[in-house]
Amino acid sequence: MGKPTRTLMDERIPKTFSLCIHAQCPMADRCLRRVAWNAMVASEERVSIISPMRALQGDDCRYFRPAQRVTYARGFRGMQSQMLPAQYMAFSQRLTNHFSRNSYYERRRGDRLCSPADIAFIREVLSSIGLSHLEFDAYEEHYNFVD
Repeated sequence: MGKPTRTLMDERIPKTFSLCIHAQCPMADRCLRRVAWNAMVASEERVSIISPMRALQGDDCRYFRPAQRVTYARGFRGMQSQMLPAQYMAFSQRLTNHFSRNSYYERRRGDRLCSPADIAFIREVLSSIGLSHLEFDAYEEHYNFVD
C-alpha cells in the first residue's frame, strides 16, 4: 500500500507551504493554512508550521490566507496577433523587465501560470498601450499557496 498523497481538494499542497496549528482560531475553517494542516498531517511525517507565538488567532493574523480558489491565467500568445509591432515591442519589453526574459516566455507560452498579481500587472501594461480588451489564452482556478 502506497503513501497517501497530500492533497487539498484535488490540488497538491507544496511541501514548503507553512501550516497553522491553531484549531480554535475563529478563522480556522476559512484559512488555507489550517485547512491544509488537516490534509497534510494525515499523510506526512514532517510538516512546516508557523510559530504558534507568531500566528495571531483572529482577523489580524498576518499569515491568514483564504481557503478559496482564485483565478490564474495560462498563456497570452494570442495577444501578439492583435497588437501592432510597436505595441508588442512596448508590451514585451515592460513584461520582460518585470518578470525577466525566461519568466516572461514561460508565462507567455503558458508553462507557468500567471498569478492574480501577474494578471493585474499585465492588464496594467495592456491598458497603458490602449489594449485593455485583450484576454489571456485560458483561465484556471487554484488555491493560492504562493502569493
